[in-house]
Amino acid sequence: MSLTGENAQIVTKENEEALLKSDDEYDAVRSKVKPEMSTLAPPSAMLTDEDSLMNEAAQLQDETVGMDDGGLSDEDIVLAEQRETSNRAVNDDFNDNSDDDDMDEAEKALLEYKNIIKELDINQYVYEKYIQLCRLAHATDDLDIIREAYSRFSAVYPLSQELWLKYLSIEMNVALSPKEVEFVETLFRKALADYYSTAIAVEFAALAPRCAEPDKIWQELLGTYGLHCLDGQQFFKLYREYVASHGTMSAESKQEAYIKSYLQELKYPLFNMEESYIEFKVFYEKNKGQITTHEISWELLDQNYFKAKEHQHKILPFEQNLKELDLKSYRERAEIYINYIKESDKFLDENVLQTVYERMVADCCLNIDCWLTYIDFIMYRDAYGRPEELQDLPIFQQTAVDVNKRALRNCTWSEKLYVKYMLLLEQLGKSREDVQEVLESAMTAGFQSAEPAVAVWMEYLTYLRRHLDFENENECDILRKNFNLAWTILGQQWGVLADCNCEILLFWGRLEYGPLRDAKRGKELWTTAMESADNATRSGLWIEFAQLELRSDLESARKLYRKALHSPGLDNALVIVSAWERFERCNGTPKTLSNCTKECAEFLSQHRTEKSTFKSDTNVIPKSNKGTKRKATVATDSAVPGKKLKAELLKKDAHPSGKDGVGIGDVPKSKRVESAAFKEHENQEIDLAKDHLRIFLSNLDYSLTEDDIRTNLPELKIVNVTLIRSGNGKSRGFGYAELVNEAEVEKALAMDRISLKGRPLYISSVLRDKEKRQKFKYSDDLEPKKLFVKSLPHDTTKEELEEIFGAFGKLQDVRLVYHKSGKFKNIAYVEFQDESAAGKAVLGVDQLELRSHTISVAISAPPPKPCSAPINPSKLLGISTKRSKPFEQKPRMSLIPTVVRKQLTTSTNDVSSKPTNGAAPTKTNEDFRKLLQK
Repeated sequence: MSLTGENAQIVTKENEEALLKSDDEYDAVRSKVKPEMSTLAPPSAMLTDEDSLMNEAAQLQDETVGMDDGGLSDEDIVLAEQRETSNRAVNDDFNDNSDDDDMDEAEKALLEYKNIIKELDINQYVYEKYIQLCRLAHATDDLDIIREAYSRFSAVYPLSQELWLKYLSIEMNVALSPKEVEFVETLFRKALADYYSTAIAVEFAALAPRCAEPDKIWQELLGTYGLHCLDGQQFFKLYREYVASHGTMSAESKQEAYIKSYLQELKYPLFNMEESYIEFKVFYEKNKGQITTHEISWELLDQNYFKAKEHQHKILPFEQNLKELDLKSYRERAEIYINYIKESDKFLDENVLQTVYERMVADCCLNIDCWLTYIDFIMYRDAYGRPEELQDLPIFQQTAVDVNKRALRNCTWSEKLYVKYMLLLEQLGKSREDVQEVLESAMTAGFQSAEPAVAVWMEYLTYLRRHLDFENENECDILRKNFNLAWTILGQQWGVLADCNCEILLFWGRLEYGPLRDAKRGKELWTTAMESADNATRSGLWIEFAQLELRSDLESARKLYRKALHSPGLDNALVIVSAWERFERCNGTPKTLSNCTKECAEFLSQHRTEKSTFKSDTNVIPKSNKGTKRKATVATDSAVPGKKLKAELLKKDAHPSGKDGVGIGDVPKSKRVESAAFKEHENQEIDLAKDHLRIFLSNLDYSLTEDDIRTNLPELKIVNVTLIRSGNGKSRGFGYAELVNEAEVEKALAMDRISLKGRPLYISSVLRDKEKRQKFKYSDDLEPKKLFVKSLPHDTTKEELEEIFGAFGKLQDVRLVYHKSGKFKNIAYVEFQDESAAGKAVLGVDQLELRSHTISVAISAPPPKPCSAPINPSKLLGISTKRSKPFEQKPRMSLIPTVVRKQLTTSTNDVSSKPTNGAAPTKTNEDFRKLLQK
């Protein structure tokens, strides 16, 4: 089926003129339409009954053949002939201008459409694919395909207001028969069930006169969308215009409808309601002589009006804030709605209040907290019975389960909504199969990490535990199989990342110790869990393990306390000590209590010694001296034996002892020159006042010299370059450069990661003040203008990406990402000047084949940085204890030199016992820095 804009306009014009005629005249005009227009009738595909619309279209086509002009007025004949002429002109023009390229575009769109269908059959939760599917469906210009695309989309996700309006406009234009209009009416109801939308409701109001029951539609619109504070008044005005233009309604009926609409409108706090109040008074004074069927209580009317007026003043600030808020301020909008509801819940009508909830979840459809708030509101309200003033309309007939289903259509990734859904079904007394369906749908939702899947499984297993007959062995086996199934499925899907804290195994073990009455299996499960991740460092788990084991074996519980006390890296050893002593006092003998007290005392003594040692070691490093200049302090001979040996060798080199002037400890001349140069570098002054003019250069090629750096950075005005060298004089791959002014420093920082001899050069500031130091230059938030491109060929160039992405809009920057070694990472970032161009590029370039590589393109959304973990004092020094247990993690290799660690780990007594005469002075930060540069 081919849809063109001109055909759609002709159909719309015909519909508008047909609506002004009687039913017979309308049918006569329909029968005069030529067969070409019958192709616009909805086919029997996806959303329609298979025996209705296509058959009716065929009947219309058959009836048209051989039809004479009898029974038609001259106006009807002229209108039909004009329509036929227009259609023929459109078709001729289309045939003349169409070429093979157009056909190729349509065929290409259809082929791509089918490929996306296959991808969605594999994974139906890829939202972007549905957007692309609808776009391609429109490109094919085929109504069947358009209907199929939107049907697939709406079956998984709710359509946005824009998508619904685009689709509904097509269906309204092609709907001619009453059955076709009825089909469009069902689409409107489905659209309004997705989201609360006044824009869609206005279009529904325009369709109402063509529907079988327009009064019913108006009742729903006025009772639902007429309550919108800012937009509600327009619906009452549209209704009165509809009543005024109604041809078959009597004058008395029109007056009755007018009065009822005004009385209904003036009960609610609507913007500009004073205008409606004055209009009604003028209308009544003008027609009061003819109003005999309706008696108006002005006292009640004024009471309702001024009450609504008072409520309007309270809610208008919230409405104004929502109206002025930027479209992308999602979090702020949700907060305003929450405060709006919290404040207005005290006085607003139940109907108006629920419409505010509906607006909140429509405007913040991806905010899980908004949905949960709405669900809790419905649950709390229904728990006390349905309010009497609540209207009997679809939006107010929703239950908490209905709202939860809508929430899951929007936020399929939210484990909280799945858990809430299970709890609701359990409260309603639904069967186990119904709850299991929620679990199955959650497992196919495509969670991005294991934690949500674990949370859903934990809730389902908890549900089974609550409804299990533990006296029935078969049901106990079912519970065990579900635990095993959960552990297996999570392991298959996520591997070692599945349930890192072993929550499922711990829960299973608790039940085995308890109502399942299998302590042996419970111990096996808990032992496995304690040997995983860092559970062995959690004091609370050790105590719970011992308490569970106490139910079956006293001696085994005692062994667990001893094992816990000596577990490396324990987060709170004192808690274990206290718990073990309480255990022995309640359950042990004098001997076991004595042994416990003795072992705990030894442990505490050792613990205090280690703690005081660490404190004394950390006090060895004093604060650096204040001043604008400082001189690097040379380490003494007693502190570093290696330095002493080098000094002796240099001394012997300077004062030969042999006859020929050559001593036993002499070194070659080249070595002496290199060592002397290195010593000179060590002793040079560092002027801190020039920090703001320096930059730090790292990831340098080891063969580069100072002159090479100047040559390769001609853009910068460099005063001097200092490369940091090792004892043998070789470059260590980093250094400092001093520039002429701060502007040159900013220019240099902007050149960060420039390629230098095949490696990315890292350029950063050397300011000591952390507040003034350069921050990370790239954003870690969502960047709608920037695209993340991966799976690129290894030989991709910047120019090539500019050519590919430049077709979609103006580019801001293109950056290819390299390893430190200079090897291309096969990823890049492409930044556009506006968001729309970035969106078009995602749709156009994603999954593009480039030299046998399928590249992936997505909006740049870096993962959040992990929170900083508490610092372990031993790890601060690079010291790791030996692994004495099979479940301990492998210690990291220490990067701190042995000499430094020996100095820092010396006990306080050893430090105090050193002789003051000739002892090594306290080391400064500069001393440690020099040691690390060896």
